[in-house]
Amino acid sequence: MSRLLTVSLIGEGLLAAVALVWIRWRGLSLEFGPVGRGLAVGVLAAVVLGVLNYGMLRLAPPVGPVRQIRTLYRETLRPLFAQVSMVEILGVSLAAGIGEELLFRGAVQGEWGLLVASLLFGLAHIGGPTSLAFGLWAGVMGLGLGALAMVTGGLLVPIVAHAVYDAAAIGYIRRDTGEDEDDKRLEMDGRGGDGPGDERGAGRGAAAAAVDRRP
Repeated sequence: MSRLLTVSLIGEGLLAAVALVWIRWRGLSLEFGPVGRGLAVGVLAAVVLGVLNYGMLRLAPPVGPVRQIRTLYRETLRPLFAQVSMVEILGVSLAAGIGEELLFRGAVQGEWGLLVASLLFGLAHIGGPTSLAFGLWAGVMGLGLGALAMVTGGLLVPIVAHAVYDAAAIGYIRRDTGEDEDDKRLEMDGRGGDGPGDERGAGRGAAAAAVDRRP
């Protein structure tokens, strides 16, 4: 078993254990909802989250928060998941979907409500100053997952949505070699647009200024 999968299973297992003890100790409701509808709606929600994430990563204007997320993707997530196996993808995704949803949508949301659970979910995804935007984005996704739990009356939909989305995202990262034109553009965005085109533009500007200063 790889170190990545081991850490994920232990960490997410601890989250699930804490959540179950918390739910039982506080007498909170633990419902999952209808299985068939939960699976279908969960997969559909994962598709929606994936499309939104792809748009933010590839299509959105490179403003500050978007640029920070793209830099995190290029410098942290892509190296982390570049060599993962299908077993690791499935294990990590299922562990995250079960452990994090039991804790944040089951225990925390059951105790303090949607907003607090989403805020804490976002904070849990911040690993330092360079991932603040990613934490904000995770918090927004947490709002969506929490709303799904409330509307569908159980945790199955957010668990399925979370797990399927993570599996699709990690699979996409694994296939992303960073060699196509979109990735070159993302790298340029992450550097604030400094690239050969900007150097050529600066050179033309300097030449024009020199011409203007001629006696």
